[in-house]
Amino acid sequence: MKAKGIIVGAGLAVAVSMAAPANAITPFNVPGTDFWDHPFGSVFDTRSGLDLEANGIAFNQGLYAGYVELSEDRSDAWLEADWDFVDGELFNHKARTAYKNSVVLPDAPMDRELTEEQAATFQAALERLRTGFDRGGRYLAPQDAAFAQVKYDCWIEATEDGRAGDAEGCRAEFESAMAAVEAQANYALTEIDYTTPAPAMAAATPSQMQFIALFNFDSTNYAPGNETIVREALDAALANPDTSLNIVGHADRSGPVAYNQTLSERRANRVIEELVSGGVDPVRISGEAVGETQPLVPTADGVREEGNRAVVINLQ
Repeated sequence: MKAKGIIVGAGLAVAVSMAAPANAITPFNVPGTDFWDHPFGSVFDTRSGLDLEANGIAFNQGLYAGYVELSEDRSDAWLEADWDFVDGELFNHKARTAYKNSVVLPDAPMDRELTEEQAATFQAALERLRTGFDRGGRYLAPQDAAFAQVKYDCWIEATEDGRAGDAEGCRAEFESAMAAVEAQANYALTEIDYTTPAPAMAAATPSQMQFIALFNFDSTNYAPGNETIVREALDAALANPDTSLNIVGHADRSGPVAYNQTLSERRANRVIEELVSGGVDPVRISGEAVGETQPLVPTADGVREEGNRAVVINLQ
């Protein structure tokens, strides 16, 4: 799959070079590009992520550095048997996305050509990575977490391409980084007994040191006006540096219990990321997600209730 893409690119590069006027810019004379260093520089975008100054959260800065290195490694190995501009371009795109402080997802096994056994191995590794993130790895161990994601992508890419040595090396580095993440990430993930009805709880009343941000239905987007509540919580946290913050994600009782659990985790993680990006030391933060099992406003199962689509921020 990869080799076919490169052959098409190479043919295009040669055709453009032969047909272009002497003073035209071609893949062979792109300004700032050394042909012998990168012959297909204008066909595959593998260089546009270089030398940018990533200024997002530490996790995304780590992703940027890792994906730049991975892109360079894949696209600069063209004199060897394992060059791959297609994946070089992919990793460059991921680097640019991380530079913008946007979400960068690891490759899913379904996106790669793998055997069933390989796909199962990578699915398990991906779930391990996600669990580490859900437990706060991106904030409590940002460099290790970023390194783990990059090495997961390195491992799956090398496995698909049949480079066993590279694959094993990247797998070993992934395992080591994940062990470091798991040793530091300690956010609680609520264990749910799905056979027990959710308890009814009294409606929560915000206090001076408690902030409740509401969300749209089935979404991690804030309900209108509620983004300012998170900003208020951030300001309070920065003004009271000796406090700790407990973040609890909730969902209403419409929809499946398991789905609502995941949705409440995503909401909690959004708030945590914004607090950390705003300058709150992640060691001050503890987080958990309770799904629909602890409704702030008591309702029957299946009822949509805006007051339960919430993240509660407690300063203690």
